[in-house]
Amino acid sequence: MIRIGCPSFGTDVGRSGIGSYLRELLYQFDKDQWKDQITIELVGPAQDRDCYLEGTANISWHQVDGADASPMQNFFWNQLSLPGLCRKRGYDLLFLPAANRRLTGRAPCPAVGTVHDLAALHIREKYDFSHRVFNRKMLPRLIRGLDQIITVSSFSKNDILRFSRVEDERVTVVHLAADKSRFFPAENREDAGKRIRKAYGLTKPFILYISRLEHPGKNHVNLIRAFARFRETSQSQLQLVLPGPDKERSEEIHRAASESPISQDIIFPGFIAHEDVPDFYRSAELFIMPSYFEGFGLPVLEAMACGTPVITSTAASLPEVSGPHTPHVDPDDIEGMKDAMVKVLNDPSVRDELSRKGIKWAAGFSWERTAQATAEVFMKALGNRR
Repeated sequence: MIRIGCPSFGTDVGRSGIGSYLRELLYQFDKDQWKDQITIELVGPAQDRDCYLEGTANISWHQVDGADASPMQNFFWNQLSLPGLCRKRGYDLLFLPAANRRLTGRAPCPAVGTVHDLAALHIREKYDFSHRVFNRKMLPRLIRGLDQIITVSSFSKNDILRFSRVEDERVTVVHLAADKSRFFPAENREDAGKRIRKAYGLTKPFILYISRLEHPGKNHVNLIRAFARFRETSQSQLQLVLPGPDKERSEEIHRAASESPISQDIIFPGFIAHEDVPDFYRSAELFIMPSYFEGFGLPVLEAMACGTPVITSTAASLPEVSGPHTPHVDPDDIEGMKDAMVKVLNDPSVRDELSRKGIKWAAGFSWERTAQATAEVFMKALGNRR
């Protein structure tokens, strides 16, 4: 039996792609098939226990409060307190699920970290000066200290090899997936749409983009401008719905929406309930992900699994994750983004083809394979250290 410590710091209490990753992985490792092979103890504040361990039976918990009041405070906790905690709790292996945010350089046991992306090194406007210095100077060095590195796309692996200068064999690509028990086509999309529109005060059919409201990385502003041109060109009455919590420079996104000539049809529902996410996808006429940077882009597969047509940008991992059947647009090309919307939404045959091919593409990914591949990396780290 392998005892694994897993700090939850940096996973946004489930309100981000990294949070979804941790939740899904814990659900897989909670299954009985793993209980005689590995045991995982989640480490973090009480709110993370309530978020990630609801409904689990085989994942244990060790509460640590006050260690993540700020990124700097958590950095020192990771360097000074986490190594001692590993020894005290008797961990055979340390797993860091948000290793592009939270890392230790002094683990007394083998350490495996998931580096989802190195977006901070590409989007210079994302962080203040101190964060930029840490991300450029310290983060690659800390990544090199991991025994094994998991990442979520070939694009991200190439980034890690370039910036962190680690050996190729220490970095393993493990794709994510849409949870098949939650994300699947609706028997009646209209019924799903009526429920969501009533619950969230939406008055019309809509285009959807689920993401934290972060500028410029998530590219909401260009999407808002492209949507305005789409409405002008097509005479459509669709709304643009942008769920997600406010993050860095979100005020610029809200300002772009308020200044749009169709501001009344650009809706910000805020953070949406976990159980409502699948019906949001099923209700949408189109899901579009125009980001400048994604390490993976899990909402792409979730939307496809629900049968919703998808458009993504050409940036980073998105062409890899969304597949060759998906329309891809330059994230800076507002007119091209508008044209892609028109092509998909004005032609039922195009929508149907994208829906059919998207369902098939998403089915090629599974969380069961993600968990199995992750466990294999754990074993590799343990074997190499011994």
